[in-house]
Amino acid sequence: MRVLVVEDETLVLFTLEAELSRAGFEVVMASDPAGAKARLDEEGAGLSGVVVDLNLSADETGFDVARHARSINPAIAVVYISGNDPHHWEDQGVKDSAFFAKPILSAQVAQALKDRIR
Repeated sequence: MRVLVVEDETLVLFTLEAELSRAGFEVVMASDPAGAKARLDEEGAGLSGVVVDLNLSADETGFDVARHARSINPAIAVVYISGNDPHHWEDQGVKDSAFFAKPILSAQVAQALKDRIR
């Protein structure tokens, strides 16, 4: 199972990469919305999931990245992470997604992905 992790905090990005790899995922990474969308355009159909931070830049959010992912691969599993209040997650997030507040437990993120991958 190949997943994209999109996170602008380097420590969180590499921690997730290591933990998801240990959980059996093949991980590709991006640190900003443009990089994430480029990865999705290149290989989105082959990805099983995306883990995306909500607060990526002033112009685009994790919601934008997740919607782009679903436009390419409607079955892709989506897990949002954020250090901020997730009050917009249910309104703006894609259907059948999950949310975890930072600090996150990588094992929970891995399980949420496994639960949503079809």
